[in-house]
Amino acid sequence: MQILAKCPKCDAGLPVDAEDAPATIKCGGCGREIPLTISEPVRADAAVDRCPVCAGADFYIRKDFDPKVGLTVVIIGALVSAGFYWFGRDLIAYGILGSAALIDLIVYGRLKDLTVCYRCHTEFRGEYERRAPAFDLHIADLLELEYERRIGRR
Repeated sequence: MQILAKCPKCDAGLPVDAEDAPATIKCGGCGREIPLTISEPVRADAAVDRCPVCAGADFYIRKDFDPKVGLTVVIIGALVSAGFYWFGRDLIAYGILGSAALIDLIVYGRLKDLTVCYRCHTEFRGEYERRAPAFDLHIADLLELEYERRIGRR
């Protein structure tokens, strides 16, 4: 299982292979030592039961898709579409805008899921069975605030 651990101090993403993960990792951004407690199901790529960074057990599933890329595709499509719309080519403008949204949707649909920790936003990629529910904003608000207070951010 591949883990992208998030540094509690600077939010830098630190890639770790769960199978041979060390007991601590050092953040390249801020130099903080981050202890990792990797459970056997995570190490064996069987399930995500505990977060190795914050020891939380609350996770959600999302697509392994950078939202910035999808937004960029739609914005570029909208800008090109606006240019055609400005010159009175309405059908071409709508076609370009629709095509950009369709391309974004097709790419999004073909990507795999990943599991994310609600508290520290550590990401888990692997062949394990996804059992976590979809994202819940209320749970995220509660758990992120609790974690930030625990690590001294708030």
